[in-house]
Amino acid sequence: MRVLCSLITLALITLALTSSAHADSRREARDAFAKGEAADKRKDYRAAIEHYLHAYELAPHHFALYNIGIDYERLGEYRESAEWFNRYIKEAPPSPELDRVNRLLIELRLRPAKLTVTTKPPGARVFINDQYSGTTPFAKPVKGGGVRVRVELGGQRDERNVDLEYGEPKSMEFTLRTVAPPVGPTGTLEITGTPEGASVAINDQTVGTLPAKIEVIPGKHWIRVTQYGYQPFETTATVAINQTTGVMALLVQEGVTMGGVGDAGVLPIGYMFGVGGGIDLKSAEPIGLFDFGIRAGQYDIAIRAGKAAGYLAVDFLFRWAITKARLSPYIGVGYSYITVSGDDTTSMATGSGGGPEAVGGLRFDITRSMAGITTLILESGFRYHTSTPTDDMGRATSGLVIPLMASFQYTYGRAR
Repeated sequence: MRVLCSLITLALITLALTSSAHADSRREARDAFAKGEAADKRKDYRAAIEHYLHAYELAPHHFALYNIGIDYERLGEYRESAEWFNRYIKEAPPSPELDRVNRLLIELRLRPAKLTVTTKPPGARVFINDQYSGTTPFAKPVKGGGVRVRVELGGQRDERNVDLEYGEPKSMEFTLRTVAPPVGPTGTLEITGTPEGASVAINDQTVGTLPAKIEVIPGKHWIRVTQYGYQPFETTATVAINQTTGVMALLVQEGVTMGGVGDAGVLPIGYMFGVGGGIDLKSAEPIGLFDFGIRAGQYDIAIRAGKAAGYLAVDFLFRWAITKARLSPYIGVGYSYITVSGDDTTSMATGSGGGPEAVGGLRFDITRSMAGITTLILESGFRYHTSTPTDDMGRATSGLVIPLMASFQYTYGRAR
């Protein structure tokens, strides 16, 4: 009992010390944030980013993430800017500002980018999304997004799709070849499908767009149909003399994540384990426990194994931290499977059973990093259970445990 009281006292002292250290970190973080704002006023955006990063490491806050995204945008590094805005969206509380940042993410992705097109031989006409845009060598800013580039020179032609994103320059090189008309007997390839206007290539040579009807020599031919935003369609078809062979190309649209670019909608998950102890307030018996589970943001799901008041228990818990702050109250519910050992001093009952439980307390993240989170938990609640088969008189038994516990947890991986 004396050891147990010492454990609880140590946990409370640790909480007090970590709270003091947390206050110091917040003061240092405010100073670093202010230095970042001062650097912004000087238009020294690289220095501002370093100060905001330092502030975030000391006391994570979504304002720092937003400012980092803004500074990378000012530097013209739009992809890097989008990554920080995506992190801001994950960590910021719901607000109208999130809608504006989502729109900004789309604008960043569609920033105009320099597109360079060269051909062998040069002098080919360049069409961007079916609009004449110049001749090769071609180098001009083009609006971002999916772009179809077609080049033509005399009887030579080629066509490809390219993604222009975040204002990043792209280069394309075409080697034009004159496609001689088939000599001798021919057959026909008739290629239809969706979306209309997709680029059609036969044997690595662009021949037109959907729908297409092409005269070819008899035999086996390789067909590829492409369009921005769709998965390429590839197949082979065998054509006979004076016969028409039909090919239906139905392109499948690729998934597009709106409300954020890249993995903005993915909830980060970390793997959690912990150890702790405490006391059952009802029986004054000691408690020991081990936690294993996963943590995702403010939520965690855990399997807890331990011994309390003569019971061996395995608990299945779902817990929710009410805020995103380092120190946050939390609540949880679960179900407990128990085995009554029968060797405690209050009962000779034996058997097994289970029942519901509810918990609540404080969760303090001592450290937070991209690698993991170290957490101190102070928790109480209740566990009600019934057990069978019997006590020493042949009767079913029931019981109630009211724990007061402290535990340390470590979460491996980015869980916030």
